[in-house]
Amino acid sequence: MRPVPPGWGPPPRPGWGHYPPPPGRRRPELGGVTVLVLVTVLAALTAPHVQALRGKLADLGPLPAIHLPKPELSAPPSATGVPKGLSFTDGAGCRPAGDYRSPRLDRRVRALLVAAAGQYRIRVSCLRTGHSWYVKGTRRVSNHSVWRGVDVDQVDGRPLSPANAAARRLAVWIGQGRAGVQPSEVGSPWRFGARPWFTDSGHQDHLHVGFAGPTQAGGR
Repeated sequence: MRPVPPGWGPPPRPGWGHYPPPPGRRRPELGGVTVLVLVTVLAALTAPHVQALRGKLADLGPLPAIHLPKPELSAPPSATGVPKGLSFTDGAGCRPAGDYRSPRLDRRVRALLVAAAGQYRIRVSCLRTGHSWYVKGTRRVSNHSVWRGVDVDQVDGRPLSPANAAARRLAVWIGQGRAGVQPSEVGSPWRFGARPWFTDSGHQDHLHVGFAGPTQAGGR
């Protein structure tokens, strides 16, 4: 039998797979009723499994409550908190305890007291309130008046005097900037030499520390 040349055979029969449907006929489409029927059938098939699962969960009883631990939030350290080695007295006519908590206090004064109280037990007799506006015998404004000065009248439980060896060591320590801040004035009963140290008759019973301006407020 001789092969039929290409194009001589009968045309392919149209079908819906690769050819458009015959005129007047449309591909079948899923209507709303058909979709509803399918959903209903699927729901009916899965209903027994859902009921069984619910039954098993009921047999287990109520689930135990889960309690998550609350995070422990530590309070930020207070900038105005009084360290253990620091105390105050109103005996000299000043009110240092209230001044210590003021945000106007120079941050260097506070840093000095905190550092010194970590080395010694110190008692503050004056910061600002109650101190004279001027340096005694002058017209020069005192560092106390602008929140930059502090007086200490006891060290390690003993009154400050030339015989208090701990107070002498503290005066040297402060003048050398060992507290992390460098004062411009350190008045005491002892003659150490050049500034910041000085001594006079008005500083035989207390240790005075002052800082150069401007005032660096912001203690809170």
